[in-house]
Amino acid sequence: MKAFTFLSSLLLCAPVLVMAFESLDNQSLVRALEADQASRSQENIAQGNFPKLADEINRRLLVFAALSRGELVTANDFYNAAIILQHTNLEYVGDTLRSMGNENHLLAHFLARRAHELKHPNTNWLLVATYNRYLENSAHDFDRYALELDGEIIKARHERVTDEDRTAVGLIPVSEIIGEL
Repeated sequence: MKAFTFLSSLLLCAPVLVMAFESLDNQSLVRALEADQASRSQENIAQGNFPKLADEINRRLLVFAALSRGELVTANDFYNAAIILQHTNLEYVGDTLRSMGNENHLLAHFLARRAHELKHPNTNWLLVATYNRYLENSAHDFDRYALELDGEIIKARHERVTDEDRTAVGLIPVSEIIGEL
């Protein structure tokens, strides 16, 4: 009877425990994401206020520090970190805009995958965006290897490009990305 009472109490408290765990989102990352999004607001852009390089770098450093200390715990933490890294600055190399840290886009992709594994409800677009951003700023043929989102379905832009083709050039197989969805 004591075990039944204990289990009943635990089940009754479970929603509260889940809500408490969800509220454990890394608040530094929440604030960094809010600043990231505000710097990209239509209002700021319309007024000619663009994201500042120093602020962008500091937000990325915050993500790297949190990641190295194991402070990314919740689905929101991984999602927020992925968004911040997705916004790595671009610079001109000759006549072409290139990422100032393309590995940040690849890391953002893996962080988005972890957010998805933890059941974040809004990751498919981010999985596609981070993968494609990495492709855009690498030596890979974007048109050939890009992904697209069809509703909520992630698929290869060109289905004739196989996972073996992707692996041969050092890319993540599509089956590995969509197999987790």
